[in-house]
Amino acid sequence: MFLGGPLVIPELMASQDLSETAAWLLYFCWHDGTVALFVSGIALGYSAAKPGNRVLAVFATGLILGIGLLGLGVAALGNATLFSTPAPYAFNVIGTVAMLGLFLDRRSA
Repeated sequence: MFLGGPLVIPELMASQDLSETAAWLLYFCWHDGTVALFVSGIALGYSAAKPGNRVLAVFATGLILGIGLLGLGVAALGNATLFSTPAPYAFNVIGTVAMLGLFLDRRSA
């Protein structure tokens, strides 16, 4: 999240292969994803600390798994180059752990 930006953003913004609109849209999407994942992490943490917030945990888990499945789909159907990055894997691992937490949590069942 924080370490990838310095590696990706300068190269993205310096690209001569993209239009200015495409570069700035990708820049926005990068930070949009950061905010979504940061808020999801807070939601999962809050749900773990405070019983009775299962809906919040389900929503955050669904968002993270959705992003992960999107990454796998884009890599499989769009361009396999994406498989060389953490994108198709990391979100699915995090989402799977969150989903296991939902199944194992008996406080809210």
